[in-house]
Amino acid sequence: MFSSRNIHFAILGIIIGAMGGYIFAFYQATAAAPPPIDPTSASSASSASGMPPNHPNVNEEEMMALLKKAAESSPDQPDVLSHYANQLFQVGKLEESAEWYAKVVALKPKDTDVRSLYGAVLWRIGKKAEAKTQLEAALSQDPKHVPSMHGLFIIAIDNHDVAAAKDLLARIEKAEPDYPGMADLKARLAKETSKKS
Repeated sequence: MFSSRNIHFAILGIIIGAMGGYIFAFYQATAAAPPPIDPTSASSASSASGMPPNHPNVNEEEMMALLKKAAESSPDQPDVLSHYANQLFQVGKLEESAEWYAKVVALKPKDTDVRSLYGAVLWRIGKKAEAKTQLEAALSQDPKHVPSMHGLFIIAIDNHDVAAAKDLLARIEKAEPDYPGMADLKARLAKETSKKS
């Protein structure tokens, strides 16, 4: 299962058009996964999907309908709303995803991960000013929040603001020296810097 941090990497991977975010998220999710199921086990078929034995098959459309129903019937449960927003993102319904992330942020305004995810989705749907506002708000709450700095770095590169990008890169490196996305960020900064020369 993808954690909030892994979802950040996946979304950032989409935003920056690189597979690095997906690859990192995949490896993190794989590392956190339970051990493989013994195929000789009688309940292995149902266990493989994470469902109990004799659970009926549910297709993606039905699953999304169930998640939506759960979210609509639990408007004060940020975890339920966040799960639905994540799933909407994963199936490509970005506008709807942003709407649900906004609801989660309203319920948990101090949750930097959710705010950063909301900013990333806003960026993806072209609402760049709103995205920057959300990422800056997350960073003001936690000055070492790497996903927010990563998002702001992307914005700086998009705006051809090399100075801001350099500053953010230095802050990321200081906050998390072994940050998995560092090589990609450095490459992007080098590419942008070379355009200026």
